Amino acid sequence: MAATTERQVRISRVAGRYLVFDIDDVVYIRRHHGICAVLTGTMPQNPTQNLFLGLPVELHAEEAQLLVEKGAGYIADELTDHLSQLTTRDESTRKAYLQHLKQQRRNAQQVFDEEKAKVQAKHQGKHKAKLPAASSPDAPAAASATENEDPSSSALFSTTTSTSGSRQEKKDTLLLGVTPTTSLPLLPAAAPRSSAPVDPSTTTKLPFYRYLNSRGYYTTPGLRFGGDFSVYPGDPFRYHAHYLANSYGWDEPVAMLDLVTSGRLGTAVKKSFLFGAEKPPAVAGEDGGVEGGDEKGKGEREVRVFCIEWAGM
Repeated sequence: MAATTERQVRISRVAGRYLVFDIDDVVYIRRHHGICAVLTGTMPQNPTQNLFLGLPVELHAEEAQLLVEKGAGYIADELTDHLSQLTTRDESTRKAYLQHLKQQRRNAQQVFDEEKAKVQAKHQGKHKAKLPAASSPDAPAAASATENEDPSSSALFSTTTSTSGSRQEKKDTLLLGVTPTTSLPLLPAAAPRSSAPVDPSTTTKLPFYRYLNSRGYYTTPGLRFGGDFSVYPGDPFRYHAHYLANSYGWDEPVAMLDLVTSGRLGTAVKKSFLFGAEKPPAVAGEDGGVEGGDEKGKGEREVRVFCIEWAGM
């Protein structure tokens, strides 16, 4: 996951949720930063179901804060930033944006027509293969009739240049409808990149998540297994989760019943139970430890992690 700081992902904060609307940004954070996020949008083609979702994706507060720390993203408060930018755009920018949407519709229509032509050609080829190859005796007569046809009759069906403009307008109205997922083309290219602050109370698991992300692990919400994270050794499209992970405070008591139930559950679903906490500065100064030692000197404190497997099953 080699990160590049050239691209900055716009993270929209809406009602306390952190959303990414641009598909290119979604691909970027997954490929270069190991952040999968969660699809939350309804698919326009099938809006009455909730099994297959689309854009935008929702980030956890820890994921949004990590992108900001890496310089790979910034958080925009939609109520004060995005709407204020849209209301100050001039008429030329609005017209350029509408032209951009119309061009997207033309491109989508072209792709649709090409796919339709391929399907029709495929069906015509199958139909011709089933018909017997017999020559018609009336074919020469039809050809001669075509040659002797009055050229003035074909002029009735010729396209005149006077109607080309109206036909183009009619063609534009029949284009496929394209729903834009983002209005970024309306924003100026040199938009301010100041990031809105993240509520510290929502990022209590950030040290533990940063520890996992820095070691190349991918994470998804672990609610289905009763934990904070499901931890994958690579992209979840290619691997199953190896760990069920929980984050604790350094002095937070961990109930023995939680260790037993999480350990048994993790083993039953072929996962190990992983839990850990960040050392406070005073404790970190007394004992260097081994876990997270390579992060020292970078302004990050040590994270102590343990892994439990239920050996009796």
